Amino acid sequence: MIAGILGAILLAGILLAPTPEEPAAAPEPAAVVEEPVTVLQEDTLEMLDPIYSEKAVFQDGVIRISFDASYVDEGLQSRLPFWIHNVSGDVINILWERCSLQLPAGNTVRVVNEANSMALGLGNIISIAPSGDLFDAIVPVSELLWDDDDGWSVTTGVLDAGPFTLVLAIEHGELRPCVTEPDVCATEKDSLGRRTRVTEESEDCAERCISYYTFRFVIR
Repeated sequence: MIAGILGAILLAGILLAPTPEEPAAAPEPAAVVEEPVTVLQEDTLEMLDPIYSEKAVFQDGVIRISFDASYVDEGLQSRLPFWIHNVSGDVINILWERCSLQLPAGNTVRVVNEANSMALGLGNIISIAPSGDLFDAIVPVSELLWDDDDGWSVTTGVLDAGPFTLVLAIEHGELRPCVTEPDVCATEKDSLGRRTRVTEESEDCAERCISYYTFRFVIR
């Protein structure tokens, strides 16, 4: 009888005991949707004349020169960075007052070198020693902007509108046959279409000539 009573108490305890709660299922992590990232590749500067160069590099017996494009967040800047190396063995002079840039729209404008852009034409000749280098940028004066707070800046979205042409005037030494009149100018063109003229003459017939390099570019 006692065993029956104990059994009944044990059964009642089991029935009245609280049922343990099942652990809540862990929430599944939300799926991460990765949006595709579009990388915009900047167009490059190509030289079309006087030779074709995908990297915009030119060399002759006077200079080796390389040009580049200049990009900012707003787009392509209206400036033409360049590096020039004197390979002539004599001093060369860049005559900035004789240089120009024909914009894609067709208008030809004067240029200044960026290192001297604030002077707008003052000190417009720079000499480069034999084996010397110059790192600078060419800026068309029509694309220079002035702001009272930020100073000088350049426009964007102009040079990539189509082909454009740079005329670069370089004075250099060259041995040429003696001429009877120092003012006689050479009218021949060399194999690259450059026209040279005599600027002065000495007794040993060492002459200073001006070569007009015509570089045509396109951004693509």
